Amino acid sequence: MQMNVMKMDLKLSLEEGLTDGLEEIDQRLVAFNRERSDWSSRYFTVELRDAAGAIKGGAGARNNLGVIEVSVLWLDEDLRGTGWGRSIIDAVAEEGRKLGASKILLDTYDFQARPFYESLGFRVFGVLDYPTGNSRYYLSLDL
Repeated sequence: MQMNVMKMDLKLSLEEGLTDGLEEIDQRLVAFNRERSDWSSRYFTVELRDAAGAIKGGAGARNNLGVIEVSVLWLDEDLRGTGWGRSIIDAVAEEGRKLGASKILLDTYDFQARPFYESLGFRVFGVLDYPTGNSRYYLSLDL
């Protein structure tokens, strides 16, 4: 069976940084998924700021198919061990529960915060040798 393929004048390019094109690609993927499943996706940010309004820590996450995916979590070094990290995770979890999520997913490297996450009840469900000589841990917490 032979298929006729319409030739198009296409150009492949690599763009630096976060682009409008990336946002459109993401929107198209979400639309595709919504046609095929009970898809919901919503981004949110937890911010910790000082009295002057400077960011001292926070987290970026999204509710994706009923699971909270944490893409970034940061806390200034001088605030670590003071309870603010737990407060950030608690805020993420609270928002997740409001959105009907069943769990939180995140990842961390062996030189980052695995013991902190495990102290909050997160469990490792996967490990990747990445970057070479280190480990990247994938963790989850049931809500």
